[in-house]
Amino acid sequence: MNSQALGSITYRSLAQQRRQVTRQMNGATLPRFARLCQATEAISVKLQFNRDDQGRIVVDGHLEGDIELGCHRCEESVQRHIEVEFRAAIAFTEEQAAFWTGIDGDIDIVVVNGQNLDVGELVEDELLLALPDRVCVDDDCSYMPVMHYADTGCAEREDESLEESRRLPFAGLKEAMQDLDKEPPS
Repeated sequence: MNSQALGSITYRSLAQQRRQVTRQMNGATLPRFARLCQATEAISVKLQFNRDDQGRIVVDGHLEGDIELGCHRCEESVQRHIEVEFRAAIAFTEEQAAFWTGIDGDIDIVVVNGQNLDVGELVEDELLLALPDRVCVDDDCSYMPVMHYADTGCAEREDESLEESRRLPFAGLKEAMQDLDKEPPS
């Protein structure tokens, strides 16, 4: 289906005709997604429209692409491949979505802003939910901040080979607890 026709075609007509929409999306068409990561290639979108047994408009989607995310540990860019499969009923009002949720809580419901197809509106939340919790899977990452925990010698810092950037969050805790134990009760 060509992109010029997408702006004027309705969700209802797509479902009645059981149409499939394929599209390549980029950061310009997915602004919230683009703020969190970069797509190294366009995100492939494949949407199949239909009606379910209750007459609701349903979309089955497949999203796939390569993205770059900033690692939360090493702060370097890490490439990941994401692939998302979803099924959702399309509601046109919040009231309609609440009613459907009360009837059948098992199906995801997407509330859309209008009657005409907006591919970005349908897929952006699904892409955001598919972002990995842990970006860097390399436990021996050379960029990972160094943490050192030691129970002796921290106060004197006898070992000068420790880097200045290392943090010793509990360095004086043992001594402080011992000092509290030595104080006479009030």
